[in-house]
Amino acid sequence: MATKKKTIVKLVCTTCKSANYFGHKSPKAETKIELSKHCKHCRKHTAHKESKK
Repeated sequence: MATKKKTIVKLVCTTCKSANYFGHKSPKAETKIELSKHCKHCRKHTAHKESKK
């Protein structure tokens, strides 16, 4: 029984382009992750998108 590992993705703020968060993504998922998170550099909630590692 082979299990595939989840890949680690980096979440980058769309406003200031700083990498603040890391998350997991299933290997079968084809869509990009976009979450609303708090950016410590902007000091407000902004959209964070998945970027290349």
